Amino acid sequence: VVFVSSGGMYNSKFPKWDVATSQTSYDGNLAYSYAKRGQVLLAERWTRDRPDVGWVSCHPGWTNTPAVDLAYGENKKYLEPMRSIWEGAEGITWLMSTNINNLKSGEFYLDRYPQRKHIAGVFMTDGSFTKNTEAEVDGMMEQLKQAAGL
Repeated sequence: VVFVSSGGMYNSKFPKWDVATSQTSYDGNLAYSYAKRGQVLLAERWTRDRPDVGWVSCHPGWTNTPAVDLAYGENKKYLEPMRSIWEGAEGITWLMSTNINNLKSGEFYLDRYPQRKHIAGVFMTDGSFTKNTEAEVDGMMEQLKQAAGL
């Protein structure tokens, strides 16, 4: 299973459920970050809980799409060089078609290779700001089950 996440997930850890699903205070960029971080957490958790299935998340790279235009406007220039839609889709297609033995379940891929899931600081090194605790992930999973009526 391939979750198409985004580099946007680097902006945040998954917050408490009431923040992630707020109906009174909406920030589209944060909502996007929460959703994309949540996909990475799902791949990790389901790797643990369902090891019989391969679960990965991925980043297509900064791809030139209408959504990027809407989200970043003139600031899109700081994401250059942008990938074409085909270039963004290539890594996802490889993940879906390669032999499962070429993948490490639970990892976050870009360009066919696992990447860091958490970065911080000026030099974009490993960080802990975006790491959720096991208890926080447990809470997210429970809320997802309730939302799905399970």
